Amino acid sequence: MSQEIHIGISYQEDIPQDFIDEFSATVSDPRLQLKIESRSRGFYASIEWALPTLVIAYLAKPYFEGFLQEAGKDHYQALKKGILQLARRLYGKHPERRERKRSLLFSTIVSLQDGRSLKFVFPEGVSLEKYEVAVDSMYSLLSEHFQMYPSDSITEIAEKLSTPSRSLYFEFDPEQEIWTLLDPLLEAQKEHGK
Repeated sequence: MSQEIHIGISYQEDIPQDFIDEFSATVSDPRLQLKIESRSRGFYASIEWALPTLVIAYLAKPYFEGFLQEAGKDHYQALKKGILQLARRLYGKHPERRERKRSLLFSTIVSLQDGRSLKFVFPEGVSLEKYEVAVDSMYSLLSEHFQMYPSDSITEIAEKLSTPSRSLYFEFDPEQEIWTLLDPLLEAQKEHGK
């Protein structure tokens, strides 16, 4: 098997190692190429939701193009379980009690068919059940993208950007239970207008 990475985890060094170890053990598969890296704390100047979150799960093209075809949906269930375990650890037993906002704790980044990256910005202040809906919805969008590109929902939604970009951002709307486009230019204009 080639040594292409399927899933990567990047986490800030002050995240407890057992959080990452649990995720790694849950998604482990002999055919899976998993890369895990800790990173030092950093200071950034950017729109808050565009910053690196404390834990980032990278899902590479080979995960969707090869590994999932071999392993089938069974591995998606393991990945989903790993993400939800991580969410429980990061957000606590009652995440719905947190302030409702865009998460700075966890995100997923995916390499798309056209070479762009897509960051899924998860919410805070919602139940674990909503996180499960978000993960299922993310997987459905990505499965469709890798099977039907360029006639898929991600590509169609991305066309709504006010200016072309190599990086896309989607956020989960917990009321509608869908992923929606975050347009950096429009978001910056909103912030500037406050």
